[in-house]
Amino acid sequence: MSTGKRLLSLLMLLVFAVAAAGCWDRREINDLAIVLAVGVDRNPNNNILLSVQLFFPKVAGGGPQGNTGGSGGNAAGQTIMMSAEGVTIADALTQLQLKLSRSLFWGQSEVIIIGKEAAAKGIHSYIDLFLRYIQFREHAYTYISKDKAVDLIKLQPPLERSSAEVLREMGNLKLGAQITLKELAQKINGASQAAMLTRIQITPFATAVDATHNNIKVAGIDIFNKDKFVGSLDEQESLGILTICNELETKIFSFPLTKSADYVSVNLVHSKTKIVPHIDKKGIWSIEMFVEMNGELVLNTTDQLNFDPKFVQQIKQAWSHAISRDIEASLLRVQKQLKTDAFGFANEFYRHYPKQFNQVKERWNDQVFPEIQVNAHISTQINRIGKSTVPQGGPESYIRKK
Repeated sequence: MSTGKRLLSLLMLLVFAVAAAGCWDRREINDLAIVLAVGVDRNPNNNILLSVQLFFPKVAGGGPQGNTGGSGGNAAGQTIMMSAEGVTIADALTQLQLKLSRSLFWGQSEVIIIGKEAAAKGIHSYIDLFLRYIQFREHAYTYISKDKAVDLIKLQPPLERSSAEVLREMGNLKLGAQITLKELAQKINGASQAAMLTRIQITPFATAVDATHNNIKVAGIDIFNKDKFVGSLDEQESLGILTICNELETKIFSFPLTKSADYVSVNLVHSKTKIVPHIDKKGIWSIEMFVEMNGELVLNTTDQLNFDPKFVQQIKQAWSHAISRDIEASLLRVQKQLKTDAFGFANEFYRHYPKQFNQVKERWNDQVFPEIQVNAHISTQINRIGKSTVPQGGPESYIRKK
């Protein structure tokens, strides 16, 4: 190759290298409106109200503090709230962008809140937009709100920098069902065509100066049949479904002993549930459920010694009965009343009996699932009894001797 051709080739490589390394599509952070949380409500006129919590770099970096002149700002001056209304959620997003001088960036959004009114008529369109939109995080925690989602987006919580951070940490702690956007879509589109979401609500904070400085509380579990909200579970029913679905992780159980009015409390250390489906020769469908829980004794108000084997056995039996009552309450509500397979039993039958399940899948929730017999087998263990071996806070004469 001649010297001229070599120089030409090197020049072309240099030009291509410079072009390839260019930042032609870059966007500066000062040009972005970074979304931390998203709220969806349905107004009385049937329009969608889309609310977002935005990170405000100018304030966070040491600019003016307090209200930023948007639709709301927190005391630390790091977030603002903006909202817009549209005939669809996509239209609301367009209207929202028209109110902002910066381009909406959804890549940091960690929380989605759906108001109960918005959920009642179906959440399919919301899921479709969020999963189809290339920027949106499919691992964002998803909640349903007893209050309007916009009111939770407005909150300026006392312990965290924003309500988005509160809900993210609650999701990490598994205070309820840890359901992401992707998991929600998979459950609704799966064999059971049902899902559950953690229900949240605003709770008063003792030192709040106004309503925007209140806190957020996990209030239970809500059930979805296909993409529509169908009912709520109380605390006992919520504990039951979390146990069945292997979602229970943070809980202190308090219960009386069988023959005593005194209570003991056990902190859950580990929980595991195994679901085994079965179809017998007569065509009867059933579930064998094996629940294992390990815990540590954290409260003993009885007069018995903590290390007494008979006392420990009493605790295990009473704890098992408490778990059984939670499961029975959840089965009654979800299986018999709501007739919605939020437990995911359909997935287990499809995995083990695909041919039989395909024959009944069209009438699964209405006819087959409500009639399935569920047999729960519960095993509990007390791994630790705490730092003391005797009940504390009472006279020595109060303690029962062996």
